[in-house]
Amino acid sequence: MTTNTGLAPLQPENVNPLMASLSEPSLPDSISWMPNAPGWYCLLFLLFCLLLHRIYLRVQTYIANTYRRAALVELEQLSLESLTGERASLERLPQLLRRTALYAYPRAEIAPLTGIDWEKWLDQHCTKRPFSSGFSKSELSGVLAQLAYSPAASLTEEKRKAIMENVALWIKHHEVSHD
Repeated sequence: MTTNTGLAPLQPENVNPLMASLSEPSLPDSISWMPNAPGWYCLLFLLFCLLLHRIYLRVQTYIANTYRRAALVELEQLSLESLTGERASLERLPQLLRRTALYAYPRAEIAPLTGIDWEKWLDQHCTKRPFSSGFSKSELSGVLAQLAYSPAASLTEEKRKAIMENVALWIKHHEVSHD
């Protein structure tokens, strides 16, 4: 019979006596994600400043384009009114287009323009769909002046859709210095 003297714990017979006195090694500290060199802090600060600047520019562009969103909402209302047959909605279309242009460009540049000159100016500031040369001369050339000044002007459904589409594209894609 073996007696326990309290000096050493009882060992099973198949364990190496030299290994019994070893202890488990401690794990190394976890690797920190914070950089050690001060240059990295400068780089992180510059990246943070760049991110803030980009956010600032996006917000400024969003604010500067508020007039576009308002014009598109009004155009949608005019489109719905014209579908119901209200003639006044088509008469307000040139006013909407000119008002939108006045928000984006100086009054002195826009106020003297009428007729074909106005349509050519619209073409110069948005190349997506031209007003003056995009259609045959008999179709929609001069239709803005016709809608603005002639209460008896009538448009077919195709012409109405085409002019609404042109106005919407111009409002969305005209080029301004803040874009």
